[in-house]
Amino acid sequence: MSISSLTLSNFSRSTIQRVQTQIADAQKEFNTGRHADVGRTLGRVTGNAISYHSQEDTFQSMLDSNKLITSRFQLMDNSLTSIRNASDDYSKALINGTATGTGTAALIQSAQQGLQQVLGAVNVSSGGEYLFGGTHANTQPVKSDSATLTALSGSIQSKFLDALGITDVSQATADQVNAYFSDAGYTKSGSATARSFSVDFFGTPAVPANGATPAVAAVPGIWDGIADSGGAVSSAYISRSEQIDTSVNVNTPAFKNTVAAYAMIGALGVDKMGDSARQALTTAAQVKLKSGQDGIVKVQSDLGVRQNRVDAANTLLTKQKDLVAAAYDRLEGVDQTEAGLLINQLKTQLDATFAVTGKLQNLSLLNYL
Repeated sequence: MSISSLTLSNFSRSTIQRVQTQIADAQKEFNTGRHADVGRTLGRVTGNAISYHSQEDTFQSMLDSNKLITSRFQLMDNSLTSIRNASDDYSKALINGTATGTGTAALIQSAQQGLQQVLGAVNVSSGGEYLFGGTHANTQPVKSDSATLTALSGSIQSKFLDALGITDVSQATADQVNAYFSDAGYTKSGSATARSFSVDFFGTPAVPANGATPAVAAVPGIWDGIADSGGAVSSAYISRSEQIDTSVNVNTPAFKNTVAAYAMIGALGVDKMGDSARQALTTAAQVKLKSGQDGIVKVQSDLGVRQNRVDAANTLLTKQKDLVAAAYDRLEGVDQTEAGLLINQLKTQLDATFAVTGKLQNLSLLNYL
């Protein structure tokens, strides 16, 4: 058997190509910590690795989604806090302005400013979506333009005068004001039906038929003219099995009562009323404002509970993500230190092969003739 220089040269060339491929694979494993060709290395268990990766992506997607939910909760809580703080300040102003007409102009101005502030806080948005819009995230929860506010004030005053049967707020008595803002309402002379601020402002819901009782249609109130009442509370999954509400409906009593308190003072001309009527109106506004404040505290407390559930879900998701990451790492992972040593060995082998190939190329039969 004879070995020619051509055979040796071809062998060296194939060796170089093989070693270069091995170096490329080892370099990839050193950089990534994974097998260079997972499918070739794992064979029939490759599907398990793919499944683990898919699960990890799902857990990571939920963690990312929960970050957005947490951000929404924080923005909503900030808005609610601003409403509550402004309500606290205005409540003090109401107490100081109930007994006399002194400072009533400032009281009205503060009420109008407070109304704009609460509507602005409710209309807060993030990423182009209104946080208090629920499933109607692209619709402004409450109208707050100047024309709407003017119409709101006019509607409140018009219904107040009509309910009491008077033509000017200066004619209102304390008894009339107390009755109109009570649950029972006020029945004006010549009428058999009582009118109340709650019905005029909030309206009444529809009542379905029940046996012999016929259905009663909903009666819209002033609030329905400024608020989007069609959106429901939005929700999302924070884990594979747990779903929570991720918004607050603008039609919650907390917002309604707060807006009503500001609107009552801003629209009904307390500066024109007698002392007793003004006392009755500001007292009624304080009751509404207190109800709104209590409602906002409850909403914030509920947001806190929901955030705790998100935090607990994140803890579980992180553990599950770590488990599947460890599972596929056991299948795909390589020792990067060994990969680095292998690279050095292969480079040494490649250098030796190049040296041998160079010597073979210098061999010639002419040198021996």
